[in-house]
Amino acid sequence: MYTLSPNLNKNETRSSISLMTFFLRQCGPSVQMKFDMNDISEAPCGKPRGIFTSSAFLILWALMFLSCTASVTTKETQKPAVNKKAAIFDKRFQNLTFKDIDLRRLWVEGSDPSKRENIPIHNNTFAEIAEHVKHGVVNLYTRRLEKKEVKFGISPNQLFLFKIPILSKIFDIIPFQVPIPFKTEAFSLGSGFIINERGYILTNAHVIHNTTDIHVVLAGEIKEYPAKIIGMDPVTDTALIKMEPGSPLTVLPLSDSDTLKTGEMVIAMGNPLGLKHSITSGIVSAKERVAPNLSGEVLDFIQTDSAINPGNSGGPLLNLYGEVVGINTAIVTDAQSIGFAVPINTVKEVMPMLVLGQTERGWFGAKAIPLDTGKALDLGYTGKGGVLVVEVEKESPAEKAGLSPNDIVIDLNGRELQSFLIFRRILLGLAPGQEIRMIIFRNGEKKEITGTLIKKTSKKAE
Repeated sequence: MYTLSPNLNKNETRSSISLMTFFLRQCGPSVQMKFDMNDISEAPCGKPRGIFTSSAFLILWALMFLSCTASVTTKETQKPAVNKKAAIFDKRFQNLTFKDIDLRRLWVEGSDPSKRENIPIHNNTFAEIAEHVKHGVVNLYTRRLEKKEVKFGISPNQLFLFKIPILSKIFDIIPFQVPIPFKTEAFSLGSGFIINERGYILTNAHVIHNTTDIHVVLAGEIKEYPAKIIGMDPVTDTALIKMEPGSPLTVLPLSDSDTLKTGEMVIAMGNPLGLKHSITSGIVSAKERVAPNLSGEVLDFIQTDSAINPGNSGGPLLNLYGEVVGINTAIVTDAQSIGFAVPINTVKEVMPMLVLGQTERGWFGAKAIPLDTGKALDLGYTGKGGVLVVEVEKESPAEKAGLSPNDIVIDLNGRELQSFLIFRRILLGLAPGQEIRMIIFRNGEKKEITGTLIKKTSKKAE
């Protein structure tokens, strides 16, 4: 059954009514016939043939009408329905480059983990933390465009009282329904947290995907503040938005998520199911939990048993020092107490891309895998960490830089590669045109090489 959405504007409503008119005309026209008794001829048996013929047509049209179907489905797609030139996008940094920006004052770093003392746990521990951080957590209400399609057509198998073995299979294969795409408006909610007193807010990319309007509600307030999108990255499911506050805002410091320990206590805050500024507690169930995200990329997540529900997306996962260690992003619907958060260190890597609104990744043309102990011994490498290069494409930036198979990359852009996930995380923040510096181990010696990333085309493999 097709239902018009109350959120459709006048043009969309008129278009939908036109579609319904088309559907009725094609599938279920009202058959109007005039019977002139003077024109009715007699059949050999003495009964009027015109009446029988008209009745047959009526029965046929009735069967076709009953077999007609119309269904509305939402198309799940990551392709944007809102152009980047739309008013919802803030374009203040669009003419800058990666060399032009200095993000050292964009957010506040958390305290040094080596100098922190343990937090005493008592009956008001979580209450005190929640009171301290609640003004840095915001609720987001968005209006967005949804791509949908209406399928009109008939089900031929329903025309018959019984199925004909061969024809029924053919009817199931042949698409008798024609998809007609259209757009409609929908409303959604989510969460976010403030990283800068001037109104910069982090959230999930899927929370603001295809939005045309964003409103921010601060803790303890009713007033809604309009916000615009600075940048969004579907690969890491992160986004940066900007509101214009009337006064300086409460900022949540960003911790070092690599120092987080499995079993450490954490708190999730957000707007689950529209219940403003809710708080749940739990522990870190696992780190570096690898799972494919919405865009198909493989990322590492923080797994937690702290309750994360629809509407919590984009809210902060906090340690007991009130510092953000991750962005709540997903839940496992078939299980209980299994939620995932994007590590805040991953967000820091892609922050320059979010600020510039440029999230295209650079291409180097080399394939690397985790380095196991056996292969390291075969190559004479006794150090810690590192990744193994297994393939270098011809005429790629990697080949031009001098990289070869069986090279062990131990440092990338001045950072030691203690694990393969750190290597992948660094690559997430590298755009075309950026220079990379590697220290490699080859034939018992260390060597430094440099190269420049380029734009990736469809013919180039990662």
